[in-house]
Amino acid sequence: MATYTYRAIDANANILAGRLQARDETDLEQKLTRQGLTLIEAASAGLFDLEVRTGRFGQQDLVNFSYLLHMIITSGLSIMKGLGDLMENQENGKIAHVAGLVYARLEAGMSLSGAMQEYPEVFPVYYIQMIAAGEASGKLEKMLADLMRYLEWQMNFKKTVRSAVVYPAMVLGAVTLLITALFTFVFPRLVGILTGLRADLPLPTKVLIAVAGFVSNYLSFIVLGIIAAALLFRFWLRTYAGRRAFDAFLLSLPLIGQLIRKIDLSRYCKTLATLHAAGLNVEHTFRISASVVRNVVLAEGLADVTESVVNGEGIGPSMMKTGIFPSLVIEMVSIGEKTGNLDTAVQRVSDMFDREVPETLKKVFSYFEPLIIVLLGVLVLGVLLSVFLPIYKIVGGVRVR
Repeated sequence: MATYTYRAIDANANILAGRLQARDETDLEQKLTRQGLTLIEAASAGLFDLEVRTGRFGQQDLVNFSYLLHMIITSGLSIMKGLGDLMENQENGKIAHVAGLVYARLEAGMSLSGAMQEYPEVFPVYYIQMIAAGEASGKLEKMLADLMRYLEWQMNFKKTVRSAVVYPAMVLGAVTLLITALFTFVFPRLVGILTGLRADLPLPTKVLIAVAGFVSNYLSFIVLGIIAAALLFRFWLRTYAGRRAFDAFLLSLPLIGQLIRKIDLSRYCKTLATLHAAGLNVEHTFRISASVVRNVVLAEGLADVTESVVNGEGIGPSMMKTGIFPSLVIEMVSIGEKTGNLDTAVQRVSDMFDREVPETLKKVFSYFEPLIIVLLGVLVLGVLLSVFLPIYKIVGGVRVR
């Protein structure tokens, strides 16, 4: 669909101008006719296809859009006028695109949160719920400010995790490329040299020759097998049972399980604090907070917390039953619940996890790096033994003679 600017005449011969979303000019004319208007002229608003594709509107774009929407409201402009100006933005086509989406829905009579709800690929559930709360309470400006802080926290948190993962990922990638190159290009040539020695080869050399020969002869099948296994694994992960089994396995791993738990609980607590401070009802607050958790096993436990709280149980006891939360966290939340400072208590819990995540990452990689070094050492030792043992044996035989 596209957005059109139009001029139309009503039953009282008044000329009206506006914008409307339609498939084409014929569809536009029909929509205006149903509104009691007669189309005079229409033109494309200059926006590209209004069909949203997942992933095209990133989190930074959402922060920028929220900032501009916040500026529109604080400046006293009407939302329609502000969005209309954003639609003409030539510097950021994505923001102009989304402004056009929202504008068209508002023009059709929807509320701001209702318009955003039409595009879940752009606006997350928690975002829409907070906008709805802001509209209901008359504090839309404050909600947008809270959303910007929350989105910026999410981006900084992701950057912290990614920056800690970059170095080990590069090392592991380099090792993988080295092993692939050795078995694909180097070892097959060494095999010809070693077999040409016509000597009784030692066991490491025989193993090297066998592995290199297998890789060389069945390389295409190996590559296809790896691709097929990766596709099957991906398909398996898309099933609920597969995803749950894999997530349970990750949680059972030493250190890595702790890391995943802390990352997800940090997301949960930060979202819970933000939504609770925004004034959302208890069910929406806990249900949306649980939805941001990526590990299925943890999400199930947090869903149980939601059900218990909705049924009238205390938050602290509900968390304790899951076995997910550390005792210190449960105590902090229980005190915050009793004193009426739940959002502050949960915010402090989130800050605590934020500090612990980088420390746990460092601890994980402090164990990971020696394993890489040992792997490289074993690989190099195996190559040296395979190559030099037969040569040493032949040279030793020559001396005896």
